[in-house]
Amino acid sequence: MLRTARRPSIALVVAIGLLLFAAYIPAESALAERGGKDPDQQKGGVAASIRAPKGMVAKPAAAVAGVTRLGFCGGDDWEPDIATSGSYVYAVWTHYAGATACDPASGLENRRVYIQVSADGGKTFGAPHVVAETINGAAYPSQVDSTVTVSDAGTVYVGMLAYGSSGSHLDVAVARSIDHGATFPVQRKLNGPACASCDHPFGIAKGNDVYFAYTQGKGHFIAHSSDAGLTWTETQVATYDAVGFAEGGAIDPQGNAWFAWSDCTSSNCTGTVANEYRVSKTNAGTSTTTFSPVIATAPQGPACAYSSCGFAYWGPQSDIAIDAGGTIYMTWQDGQSHTTRKSPPVVMLSRCSANCTTVAGWSTVGRVDDKNAQNCAGGNCYALYPRIAAGAAGQITAMWMDDRNDSIDGVTDHTDGWNVWVRSSTNGGTSWTGAGTKVSAHDPAQGQSTVNGFLFPYGDYMDLAPTPACAGGYVYTWGEGVNYAGGATAPGHVEARSTC
Repeated sequence: MLRTARRPSIALVVAIGLLLFAAYIPAESALAERGGKDPDQQKGGVAASIRAPKGMVAKPAAAVAGVTRLGFCGGDDWEPDIATSGSYVYAVWTHYAGATACDPASGLENRRVYIQVSADGGKTFGAPHVVAETINGAAYPSQVDSTVTVSDAGTVYVGMLAYGSSGSHLDVAVARSIDHGATFPVQRKLNGPACASCDHPFGIAKGNDVYFAYTQGKGHFIAHSSDAGLTWTETQVATYDAVGFAEGGAIDPQGNAWFAWSDCTSSNCTGTVANEYRVSKTNAGTSTTTFSPVIATAPQGPACAYSSCGFAYWGPQSDIAIDAGGTIYMTWQDGQSHTTRKSPPVVMLSRCSANCTTVAGWSTVGRVDDKNAQNCAGGNCYALYPRIAAGAAGQITAMWMDDRNDSIDGVTDHTDGWNVWVRSSTNGGTSWTGAGTKVSAHDPAQGQSTVNGFLFPYGDYMDLAPTPACAGGYVYTWGEGVNYAGGATAPGHVEARSTC
Protein backbone atom coordinates (compact mmCIF):
# COMPACT_ATOMS: atom_id res chain seq x y z
CA MET A 1 0.00 0.00 0.00
CA LEU A 2 2.45 3.00 -1.43
CA ARG A 3 -0.30 1.01 -1.67
CA THR A 4 -2.33 2.41 0.94
CA ALA A 5 -3.79 0.28 3.30
CA ARG A 6 -6.23 -1.82 4.16
CA ARG A 7 -9.08 -2.44 4.64
CA PRO A 8 -12.62 -2.50 5.74
CA SER A 9 -14.99 -0.68 6.66
CA ILE A 10 -18.09 0.58 8.26
CA ALA A 11 -21.35 -1.14 8.97
CA LEU A 12 -24.32 0.92 7.94
CA VAL A 13 -26.70 2.38 10.44
CA VAL A 14 -29.92 0.46 10.79
CA ALA A 15 -31.93 2.94 8.79
CA ILE A 16 -29.55 2.80 5.85
CA GLY A 17 -29.46 -0.98 6.01
CA LEU A 18 -33.24 -1.14 5.77
CA LEU A 19 -33.23 1.23 2.84
CA LEU A 20 -30.73 -0.94 1.01
CA PHE A 21 -32.84 -4.04 1.36
CA ALA A 22 -35.68 -2.15 -0.25
CA ALA A 23 -33.58 -0.47 -2.92
CA TYR A 24 -32.32 -1.64 -6.28
CA ILE A 25 -28.86 -2.32 -4.82
CA PRO A 26 -28.32 -6.06 -4.15
CA ALA A 27 -28.85 -7.09 -0.55
CA GLU A 28 -25.31 -8.39 -0.22
CA SER A 29 -24.03 -4.89 -0.95
CA ALA A 30 -25.74 -3.64 2.18
CA LEU A 31 -24.03 -6.27 4.27
CA ALA A 32 -20.60 -6.09 2.71
CA GLU A 33 -19.04 -3.35 4.82
CA ARG A 34 -16.46 -5.76 6.11
CA GLY A 35 -15.28 -5.14 9.60
CA GLY A 36 -17.25 -1.94 9.64
CA LYS A 37 -18.58 0.10 12.47
CA ASP A 38 -22.21 0.94 12.94
CA PRO A 39 -21.54 4.22 14.77
CA ASP A 40 -25.07 4.74 16.05
CA GLN A 41 -25.64 1.25 17.43
CA GLN A 42 -22.21 0.36 18.67
CA LYS A 43 -20.57 3.63 19.57
CA GLY A 44 -23.45 5.74 20.78
CA GLY A 45 -22.52 8.54 18.36
CA VAL A 46 -24.77 11.23 17.00
CA ALA A 47 -25.25 11.54 13.29
CA ALA A 48 -23.81 15.03 12.95
CA SER A 49 -20.24 16.02 13.70
CA ILE A 50 -19.58 18.16 16.75
CA ARG A 51 -17.26 21.02 15.85
CA ALA A 52 -14.37 22.07 18.02
CA PRO A 53 -14.63 25.56 19.54
CA LYS A 54 -12.10 28.03 18.19
CA GLY A 55 -8.75 27.54 19.85
CA MET A 56 -9.40 23.97 20.99
CA VAL A 57 -6.95 21.58 19.33
CA ALA A 58 -5.87 18.04 19.91
CA LYS A 59 -2.63 17.39 21.72
CA PRO A 60 0.40 16.17 19.73
CA ALA A 61 1.22 12.48 19.59
CA ALA A 62 2.60 10.74 22.65
CA ALA A 63 5.32 8.08 22.50
CA VAL A 64 6.06 5.13 24.80
CA ALA A 65 8.69 2.41 24.26
CA GLY A 66 9.20 3.32 20.61
CA VAL A 67 5.47 3.29 19.83
CA THR A 68 3.63 6.57 19.26
CA ARG A 69 -0.04 6.94 20.10
CA LEU A 70 -1.57 8.92 17.28
CA GLY A 71 -4.95 10.62 17.37
CA PHE A 72 -6.53 11.72 20.61
CA CYS A 73 -5.51 10.73 24.12
CA GLY A 74 -9.16 9.91 24.84
CA GLY A 75 -9.68 8.09 21.51
CA ASP A 76 -11.92 6.97 19.89
CA ASP A 77 -9.77 6.40 16.79
CA TRP A 78 -10.42 3.65 14.26
CA GLU A 79 -8.76 1.93 11.26
CA PRO A 80 -5.56 3.76 10.30
CA ASP A 81 -3.58 3.87 7.08
CA ILE A 82 -0.13 5.28 6.37
CA ALA A 83 2.02 6.49 3.47
CA THR A 84 5.46 8.06 3.11
CA SER A 85 7.36 10.45 0.84
CA GLY A 86 10.95 11.41 1.59
CA SER A 87 11.11 12.29 5.29
CA TYR A 88 7.33 12.81 5.48
CA VAL A 89 4.94 10.27 6.99
CA TYR A 90 1.17 10.65 6.65
CA ALA A 91 -1.23 8.74 8.90
CA VAL A 92 -5.02 8.89 8.52
CA TRP A 93 -7.91 7.35 10.45
CA THR A 94 -11.54 7.94 11.43
CA HIS A 95 -12.24 9.66 14.74
CA TYR A 96 -15.35 9.00 16.80
CA ALA A 97 -16.27 10.84 19.98
CA GLY A 98 -13.94 9.59 22.73
CA ALA A 99 -13.36 10.08 26.44
CA THR A 100 -12.79 13.71 27.38
CA ALA A 101 -11.13 13.40 30.80
CA CYS A 102 -7.60 13.75 29.44
CA ASP A 103 -8.40 16.11 26.58
CA PRO A 104 -11.75 17.80 25.78
CA ALA A 105 -10.91 17.70 22.07
CA SER A 106 -11.22 13.88 22.17
CA GLY A 107 -15.00 14.23 22.28
CA LEU A 108 -15.24 16.47 19.23
CA GLU A 109 -15.41 16.14 15.44
CA ASN A 110 -17.31 12.86 15.60
CA ARG A 111 -17.01 10.68 12.47
CA ARG A 112 -14.43 12.67 10.59
CA VAL A 113 -11.27 11.51 8.83
CA TYR A 114 -8.14 12.96 10.43
CA ILE A 115 -4.53 13.19 9.31
CA GLN A 116 -1.36 13.43 11.37
CA VAL A 117 1.97 14.27 9.76
CA SER A 118 5.60 13.57 10.63
CA ALA A 119 8.45 15.41 8.91
CA ASP A 120 11.22 13.25 10.41
CA GLY A 121 10.46 9.73 9.23
CA GLY A 122 7.88 9.00 11.91
CA LYS A 123 10.02 9.85 14.94
CA THR A 124 7.62 12.60 15.97
CA PHE A 125 4.19 13.71 14.74
CA GLY A 126 2.34 17.01 14.81
CA ALA A 127 -1.20 17.42 16.09
CA PRO A 128 -4.06 15.76 14.18
CA HIS A 129 -6.51 17.76 12.10
CA VAL A 130 -9.55 17.07 9.94
CA VAL A 131 -8.79 16.34 6.28
CA ALA A 132 -11.97 17.82 4.81
CA GLU A 133 -15.16 18.95 6.52
CA THR A 134 -17.01 18.87 3.18
CA ILE A 135 -16.45 17.18 -0.18
CA ASN A 136 -16.38 19.80 -2.93
CA GLY A 137 -18.90 21.82 -0.93
CA ALA A 138 -21.19 18.88 -0.11
CA ALA A 139 -21.71 18.10 3.58
CA TYR A 140 -21.71 14.44 4.63
CA PRO A 141 -22.57 13.52 8.24
CA SER A 142 -20.08 10.64 8.28
CA GLN A 143 -16.68 9.76 6.83
CA VAL A 144 -15.04 6.34 7.18
CA ASP A 145 -12.67 3.84 5.50
CA SER A 146 -9.83 6.32 5.12
CA THR A 147 -6.72 5.49 3.09
CA VAL A 148 -3.76 7.60 2.02
CA THR A 149 -1.29 7.50 -0.85
CA VAL A 150 1.41 9.86 -2.10
CA SER A 151 2.57 10.35 -5.69
CA ASP A 152 6.22 10.48 -6.66
CA ALA A 153 5.73 14.25 -6.91
CA GLY A 154 4.81 14.39 -3.22
CA THR A 155 1.10 15.08 -3.72
CA VAL A 156 -0.98 13.54 -0.93
CA TYR A 157 -4.34 11.90 -1.67
CA VAL A 158 -6.69 10.81 1.12
CA GLY A 159 -9.53 8.52 0.09
CA MET A 160 -12.62 7.79 2.16
CA LEU A 161 -16.25 6.76 2.12
CA ALA A 162 -18.67 9.62 2.78
CA TYR A 163 -22.31 8.94 3.58
CA GLY A 164 -25.46 10.01 5.36
CA SER A 165 -26.54 12.88 3.13
CA SER A 166 -28.33 10.97 0.38
CA GLY A 167 -30.31 7.98 1.61
CA SER A 168 -28.44 4.72 1.15
CA HIS A 169 -25.58 6.10 -0.92
CA LEU A 170 -21.98 5.49 0.11
CA ASP A 171 -19.76 7.78 -1.94
CA VAL A 172 -16.04 7.49 -2.60
CA ALA A 173 -14.32 10.81 -1.97
CA VAL A 174 -10.71 11.93 -2.38
CA ALA A 175 -9.03 15.01 -0.95
CA ARG A 176 -5.73 16.36 -2.32
CA SER A 177 -2.90 18.22 -0.59
CA ILE A 178 0.16 19.80 -2.16
CA ASP A 179 1.54 21.24 1.09
CA HIS A 180 2.47 18.05 2.96
CA GLY A 181 -0.99 17.47 4.38
CA ALA A 182 -1.45 20.90 5.93
CA THR A 183 -4.50 21.72 3.79
CA PHE A 184 -6.74 19.84 1.38
CA PRO A 185 -8.38 22.50 -0.80
CA VAL A 186 -9.30 20.03 -3.57
CA GLN A 187 -11.94 17.41 -2.74
CA ARG A 188 -13.85 15.32 -5.24
CA LYS A 189 -16.55 12.65 -5.29
CA LEU A 190 -15.34 9.84 -7.58
CA ASN A 191 -18.22 7.42 -8.00
CA GLY A 192 -21.50 7.43 -9.86
CA PRO A 193 -23.80 6.66 -11.32
CA ALA A 194 -22.76 3.01 -11.73
CA CYS A 195 -21.58 2.63 -8.14
CA ALA A 196 -24.15 4.13 -5.79
CA SER A 197 -23.23 2.38 -2.53
CA CYS A 198 -19.50 1.78 -2.72
CA ASP A 199 -17.03 0.19 -0.35
CA HIS A 200 -13.37 -0.18 0.49
CA PRO A 201 -11.52 2.44 -1.58
CA PHE A 202 -7.77 2.09 -2.05
CA GLY A 203 -5.61 4.43 -4.09
CA ILE A 204 -2.21 4.72 -5.74
CA ALA A 205 -0.61 7.52 -7.75
CA LYS A 206 2.30 8.29 -10.06
CA GLY A 207 2.85 11.71 -11.60
CA ASN A 208 -0.56 13.17 -12.43
CA ASP A 209 -2.18 9.73 -12.74
CA VAL A 210 -4.21 8.65 -9.72
CA TYR A 211 -6.19 5.42 -9.43
CA PHE A 212 -8.74 4.40 -6.81
CA ALA A 213 -10.26 0.91 -6.68
CA TYR A 214 -13.51 0.08 -4.89
CA THR A 215 -16.52 -2.21 -5.10
CA GLN A 216 -20.29 -2.47 -4.84
CA GLY A 217 -21.45 -6.02 -4.27
CA LYS A 218 -19.93 -8.03 -7.12
CA GLY A 219 -19.08 -4.94 -9.15
CA HIS A 220 -15.38 -3.94 -9.28
CA PHE A 221 -14.62 -0.30 -10.11
CA ILE A 222 -11.60 1.85 -10.82
CA ALA A 223 -11.73 5.64 -10.93
CA HIS A 224 -8.84 7.26 -12.79
CA SER A 225 -7.64 10.86 -12.83
CA SER A 226 -5.01 12.10 -15.30
CA ASP A 227 -4.85 15.63 -13.87
CA ALA A 228 -3.75 15.02 -10.30
CA GLY A 229 -7.22 14.50 -8.86
CA LEU A 230 -9.11 17.43 -10.40
CA THR A 231 -11.36 15.31 -12.62
CA TRP A 232 -12.18 11.61 -12.52
CA THR A 233 -13.57 8.86 -14.74
CA GLU A 234 -15.22 5.85 -13.14
CA THR A 235 -15.14 2.48 -14.94
CA GLN A 236 -16.69 -0.81 -13.90
CA VAL A 237 -13.81 -3.13 -14.73
CA ALA A 238 -15.19 -6.51 -13.64
CA THR A 239 -18.03 -8.47 -12.06
CA TYR A 240 -16.97 -11.34 -9.82
CA ASP A 241 -18.45 -13.55 -7.11
CA ALA A 242 -20.95 -12.07 -4.60
CA VAL A 243 -19.18 -9.44 -2.51
CA GLY A 244 -15.90 -7.91 -3.64
CA PHE A 245 -13.21 -5.95 -1.80
CA ALA A 246 -10.32 -3.92 -3.14
CA GLU A 247 -7.41 -4.55 -0.80
CA GLY A 248 -4.35 -2.53 -1.83
CA GLY A 249 -2.43 -1.27 -4.83
CA ALA A 250 1.05 -0.77 -6.23
CA ILE A 251 2.68 0.82 -9.29
CA ASP A 252 5.05 -1.31 -11.40
CA PRO A 253 8.26 0.03 -13.01
CA GLN A 254 6.35 0.73 -16.26
CA GLY A 255 3.76 2.87 -14.45
CA ASN A 256 0.91 0.34 -14.60
CA ALA A 257 -1.43 0.23 -11.61
CA TRP A 258 -1.97 -3.12 -9.91
CA PHE A 259 -4.61 -3.89 -7.28
CA ALA A 260 -5.31 -6.88 -5.06
CA TRP A 261 -8.92 -8.04 -4.73
CA SER A 262 -10.44 -10.35 -2.13
CA ASP A 263 -13.90 -11.51 -3.18
CA CYS A 264 -16.45 -13.45 -1.16
CA THR A 265 -18.09 -16.24 -3.13
CA SER A 266 -21.37 -15.89 -1.20
CA SER A 267 -23.29 -12.99 0.29
CA ASN A 268 -22.21 -13.99 3.82
CA CYS A 269 -18.62 -15.04 2.96
CA THR A 270 -19.03 -18.58 4.28
CA GLY A 271 -18.06 -22.07 3.12
CA THR A 272 -14.91 -24.07 2.48
CA VAL A 273 -14.15 -21.83 -0.52
CA ALA A 274 -15.41 -18.57 0.94
CA ASN A 275 -12.98 -16.28 -0.82
CA GLU A 276 -11.18 -15.95 -4.15
CA TYR A 277 -8.04 -13.83 -4.58
CA ARG A 278 -7.23 -12.01 -7.81
CA VAL A 279 -5.07 -9.13 -8.98
CA SER A 280 -5.73 -6.59 -11.70
CA LYS A 281 -3.52 -4.52 -13.99
CA THR A 282 -4.62 -1.09 -15.19
CA ASN A 283 -2.51 0.19 -18.07
CA ALA A 284 -0.55 3.33 -17.25
CA GLY A 285 -2.52 6.51 -17.79
CA THR A 286 -5.76 4.71 -18.68
CA SER A 287 -8.71 2.84 -17.20
CA THR A 288 -8.04 -0.24 -19.33
CA THR A 289 -7.90 -3.10 -16.86
CA THR A 290 -7.14 -6.81 -17.07
CA PHE A 291 -7.80 -9.25 -14.25
CA SER A 292 -5.94 -12.42 -13.42
CA PRO A 293 -7.88 -15.62 -12.93
CA VAL A 294 -8.21 -16.83 -9.34
CA ILE A 295 -4.71 -17.04 -7.84
CA ALA A 296 -5.66 -18.51 -4.46
CA THR A 297 -8.70 -19.35 -2.35
CA ALA A 298 -9.44 -19.40 1.35
CA PRO A 299 -12.07 -20.92 3.63
CA GLN A 300 -14.47 -18.98 5.80
CA GLY A 301 -12.74 -17.10 8.60
CA PRO A 302 -13.51 -17.73 12.26
CA ALA A 303 -16.37 -15.99 14.01
CA CYS A 304 -15.43 -12.78 15.78
CA ALA A 305 -15.19 -12.95 19.57
CA TYR A 306 -17.91 -10.29 19.84
CA SER A 307 -21.34 -10.73 18.27
CA SER A 308 -21.45 -7.08 17.16
CA CYS A 309 -18.43 -7.29 14.83
CA GLY A 310 -18.74 -6.18 11.23
CA PHE A 311 -19.10 -8.33 8.13
CA ALA A 312 -16.39 -11.02 7.88
CA TYR A 313 -14.27 -9.13 10.40
CA TRP A 314 -11.83 -12.03 10.66
CA GLY A 315 -12.46 -13.21 7.12
CA PRO A 316 -9.94 -13.49 4.27
CA GLN A 317 -7.92 -10.44 3.19
CA SER A 318 -5.00 -9.74 0.86
CA ASP A 319 -2.45 -7.11 -0.14
CA ILE A 320 -0.02 -6.45 -3.00
CA ALA A 321 3.48 -5.01 -3.43
CA ILE A 322 5.95 -4.72 -6.32
CA ASP A 323 9.72 -4.63 -5.90
CA ALA A 324 12.17 -2.58 -7.98
CA GLY A 325 12.80 -5.57 -10.23
CA GLY A 326 9.12 -5.83 -11.14
CA THR A 327 8.25 -8.96 -9.14
CA ILE A 328 4.72 -8.77 -7.76
CA TYR A 329 3.88 -10.15 -4.32
CA MET A 330 0.48 -10.97 -2.88
CA THR A 331 0.08 -11.77 0.79
CA TRP A 332 -3.19 -13.38 1.74
CA GLN A 333 -5.07 -14.98 4.59
CA ASP A 334 -5.76 -18.70 4.52
CA GLY A 335 -7.06 -21.24 6.98
CA GLN A 336 -4.52 -23.33 8.86
CA SER A 337 -6.51 -26.17 7.36
CA HIS A 338 -7.15 -24.93 3.83
CA THR A 339 -10.35 -26.93 3.42
CA THR A 340 -11.87 -26.36 6.86
CA ARG A 341 -14.37 -23.61 7.61
CA LYS A 342 -13.35 -21.28 10.46
CA SER A 343 -9.88 -22.82 10.66
CA PRO A 344 -7.44 -20.62 12.62
CA PRO A 345 -6.11 -18.10 10.08
CA VAL A 346 -2.54 -17.98 8.80
CA VAL A 347 -0.78 -15.59 6.41
CA MET A 348 0.52 -16.82 3.06
CA LEU A 349 2.67 -15.37 0.26
CA SER A 350 2.47 -15.75 -3.52
CA ARG A 351 4.63 -14.04 -6.14
CA CYS A 352 4.91 -13.49 -9.89
CA SER A 353 7.77 -12.24 -12.08
CA ALA A 354 6.08 -12.36 -15.50
CA ASN A 355 2.65 -12.95 -17.07
CA CYS A 356 0.97 -11.88 -13.85
CA THR A 357 -2.54 -11.75 -15.31
CA THR A 358 -2.34 -15.53 -15.83
CA VAL A 359 -2.45 -18.32 -13.27
CA ALA A 360 0.74 -19.81 -14.71
CA GLY A 361 2.70 -16.70 -13.78
CA TRP A 362 2.01 -17.13 -10.05
CA SER A 363 3.49 -19.48 -7.50
CA THR A 364 2.76 -19.96 -3.81
CA VAL A 365 5.93 -19.21 -1.86
CA GLY A 366 4.71 -20.37 1.54
CA ARG A 367 3.86 -19.25 5.03
CA VAL A 368 4.63 -15.71 6.22
CA ASP A 369 3.55 -15.65 9.86
CA ASP A 370 5.24 -17.59 12.65
CA LYS A 371 2.39 -17.44 15.16
CA ASN A 372 3.22 -20.97 16.32
CA ALA A 373 6.65 -19.88 17.58
CA GLN A 374 5.36 -19.49 21.14
CA ASN A 375 2.23 -19.70 23.31
CA CYS A 376 0.03 -20.95 20.45
CA ALA A 377 -0.67 -24.58 21.22
CA GLY A 378 -2.02 -26.42 18.20
CA GLY A 379 -1.85 -23.25 16.18
CA ASN A 380 -5.18 -22.16 17.68
CA CYS A 381 -4.27 -18.48 17.74
CA TYR A 382 -5.22 -16.26 14.79
CA ALA A 383 -2.91 -14.46 12.33
CA LEU A 384 -4.90 -11.72 10.59
CA TYR A 385 -4.87 -8.60 8.38
CA PRO A 386 -1.79 -9.26 6.17
CA ARG A 387 0.03 -6.29 4.65
CA ILE A 388 3.19 -6.20 2.53
CA ALA A 389 5.68 -3.67 1.14
CA ALA A 390 8.62 -4.11 -1.21
CA GLY A 391 11.88 -2.32 -1.94
CA ALA A 392 14.89 -3.39 -3.99
CA ALA A 393 14.61 -6.59 -6.00
CA GLY A 394 13.73 -9.44 -3.65
CA GLN A 395 13.38 -7.24 -0.57
CA ILE A 396 9.97 -7.47 1.11
CA THR A 397 8.55 -6.80 4.55
CA ALA A 398 5.25 -8.33 5.68
CA MET A 399 3.07 -7.29 8.59
CA TRP A 400 0.27 -9.07 10.41
CA MET A 401 -1.54 -9.16 13.75
CA ASP A 402 -1.83 -12.29 15.90
CA ASP A 403 -2.94 -13.29 19.38
CA ARG A 404 -0.31 -15.89 20.20
CA ASN A 405 -0.16 -14.45 23.75
CA ASP A 406 -3.89 -14.94 24.30
CA SER A 407 -3.25 -18.29 26.00
CA ILE A 408 -0.91 -16.89 28.67
CA ASP A 409 -3.86 -16.18 30.98
CA GLY A 410 -4.97 -19.80 30.64
CA VAL A 411 -7.95 -19.10 28.38
CA THR A 412 -7.89 -18.89 24.59
CA ASP A 413 -10.83 -16.63 23.79
CA HIS A 414 -9.21 -14.17 21.32
CA THR A 415 -9.98 -11.16 23.53
CA ASP A 416 -6.43 -10.38 24.68
CA GLY A 417 -2.80 -11.07 23.84
CA TRP A 418 -2.90 -9.36 20.44
CA ASN A 419 0.28 -7.90 18.96
CA VAL A 420 1.54 -6.66 15.61
CA TRP A 421 4.42 -8.54 14.00
CA VAL A 422 6.69 -8.00 10.99
CA ARG A 423 9.08 -10.19 9.05
CA SER A 424 11.51 -9.41 6.23
CA SER A 425 13.12 -11.28 3.35
CA THR A 426 15.89 -10.46 0.88
CA ASN A 427 15.00 -13.22 -1.59
CA GLY A 428 11.32 -12.66 -2.21
CA GLY A 429 10.09 -14.73 0.71
CA THR A 430 11.95 -17.93 -0.13
CA SER A 431 13.49 -17.54 3.31
CA TRP A 432 13.20 -14.95 6.07
CA THR A 433 15.93 -12.98 7.78
CA GLY A 434 14.67 -14.15 11.15
CA ALA A 435 11.68 -14.75 13.34
CA GLY A 436 8.80 -12.32 13.45
CA THR A 437 9.57 -9.07 15.27
CA LYS A 438 6.95 -7.58 17.57
CA VAL A 439 6.38 -3.89 16.84
CA SER A 440 3.50 -3.21 19.25
CA ALA A 441 4.34 -2.44 22.88
CA HIS A 442 2.71 -2.11 26.28
CA ASP A 443 1.61 1.39 27.25
CA PRO A 444 0.21 1.46 30.81
CA ALA A 445 -1.52 4.77 30.06
CA GLN A 446 -3.84 3.11 27.56
CA GLY A 447 -6.70 0.97 28.83
CA GLN A 448 -6.53 -1.59 26.02
CA SER A 449 -2.82 -2.26 26.47
CA THR A 450 -1.49 -5.06 28.68
CA VAL A 451 1.94 -6.59 29.19
CA ASN A 452 0.94 -9.52 26.96
CA GLY A 453 -0.56 -7.39 24.20
CA PHE A 454 -3.65 -5.33 23.51
CA LEU A 455 -7.13 -6.64 24.12
CA PHE A 456 -8.65 -6.54 20.64
CA PRO A 457 -7.96 -5.46 17.03
CA TYR A 458 -9.56 -2.05 16.52
CA GLY A 459 -10.49 -2.22 12.86
CA ASP A 460 -9.09 -4.40 10.14
CA TYR A 461 -7.12 -1.64 8.44
CA MET A 462 -3.44 -1.40 9.29
CA ASP A 463 -0.39 -0.71 7.18
CA LEU A 464 3.32 -0.26 6.69
CA ALA A 465 5.44 1.92 4.42
CA PRO A 466 9.16 2.36 3.81
CA THR A 467 10.78 5.56 5.08
CA PRO A 468 13.00 6.75 2.19
CA ALA A 469 14.87 9.17 4.45
CA CYS A 470 16.19 6.23 6.50
CA ALA A 471 17.79 3.41 4.53
CA GLY A 472 15.94 0.19 5.29
CA GLY A 473 13.55 1.92 7.68
CA TYR A 474 9.81 1.35 7.92
CA VAL A 475 6.89 2.94 9.65
CA TYR A 476 3.89 0.91 10.82
CA THR A 477 0.39 1.77 12.00
CA TRP A 478 -2.47 -0.23 13.51
CA GLY A 479 -5.50 0.07 15.78
CA GLU A 480 -5.86 -1.27 19.34
CA GLY A 481 -9.15 -1.65 21.19
CA VAL A 482 -10.71 -2.77 24.43
CA ASN A 483 -13.39 -4.57 22.42
CA TYR A 484 -15.04 -4.18 19.04
CA ALA A 485 -17.64 -1.56 19.99
CA GLY A 486 -15.32 1.01 21.54
CA GLY A 487 -16.91 4.37 22.30
CA ALA A 488 -16.25 6.97 24.97
CA THR A 489 -16.27 4.39 27.78
CA ALA A 490 -13.93 1.96 26.02
CA PRO A 491 -12.09 3.99 23.38
CA GLY A 492 -9.74 2.51 20.83
CA HIS A 493 -6.45 4.05 19.78
CA VAL A 494 -4.28 4.31 16.69
CA GLU A 495 -0.60 3.45 17.18
CA ALA A 496 2.49 3.92 15.03
CA ARG A 497 6.09 2.80 15.16
CA SER A 498 9.05 3.92 13.08
CA THR A 499 12.41 2.20 12.66
CA CYS A 500 13.88 5.39 11.17
